[in-house]
Amino acid sequence: MRSSCKSPSTDTRAAILEAASALHISGSGGNSPARLISQLCDERLTADELVAKIETHPILCARVLKVANSAYYGQRGSVANIKRALFLLGVNAVRGIAAAACIRQVMPLRSGTLSDMSALLTHSLATAVACDMLATIAMPSLAPDAFIAGLIHNLGTVVQASLEPTGTATLIAARAAYPSQNLRSLELQYCQPGHEACGAVLFDAWNLPQSLVNSAQHHHEPAHAPEPHRALAGLVWAGGHLALCCNYTYSLEPVAPPQDEAGLFGLGLLPRHLDVVTRELGERVELLSRSLLA
Repeated sequence: MRSSCKSPSTDTRAAILEAASALHISGSGGNSPARLISQLCDERLTADELVAKIETHPILCARVLKVANSAYYGQRGSVANIKRALFLLGVNAVRGIAAAACIRQVMPLRSGTLSDMSALLTHSLATAVACDMLATIAMPSLAPDAFIAGLIHNLGTVVQASLEPTGTATLIAARAAYPSQNLRSLELQYCQPGHEACGAVLFDAWNLPQSLVNSAQHHHEPAHAPEPHRALAGLVWAGGHLALCCNYTYSLEPVAPPQDEAGLFGLGLLPRHLDVVTRELGERVELLSRSLLA
């Protein structure tokens, strides 16, 4: 994998992929949701090909149309097919909806170690919405990848919990006791490989674009991402941070932190940008969750 950080060893990579396979999210199946996410992220995919890919998955197609017709997009029954959704909502929105529906399918409903899978999924969705909002108002060049990058950034946590259940349980207990301590530092003590490495190995195996692999691998410390993908990693960090600030927490991020204004401003995000996200995020996540997660 191309990265500014040390790549996992061959044995570690194999162990991560074995854990992902046990969760049925390795992406090896030709018609799997993970395979479809890879296809959705292929920048060479034309609009007609995107329509065809979604329409070959009836359950996914129905979910995309349900979301497209929801109050989140304000259409209320006007979207009869995927081609119409593309026309009204645009390619990025339809790709994001389809990817979110796929993640909903691959995300385990329960885990012995992670007792709050629904909270983790909602945090991921809130991060995706925040990333999409920030890209729209302040980082337009990142708009094509913003929603999906935010959506998938924490899937490595699920793989980590499967690979190292005892270490993950210890890590969760440490986070509960010391919620303000740096998550990466605690992972080094209690649970390796870290969730970012697990996500990066998984997404590399899914053949996702390197921008998404690196944004997942460096979303806690975007400055360590390779320069071409540093802005997207920073956007994912910002989206995840604002999601937590709006109380979309879960067991490994158990409390809402103070808003890191210096870090956010360093990314070029102005107070007016942050105000829009923090004011509207809750309502947007609630509307999207009703149609996507129900």
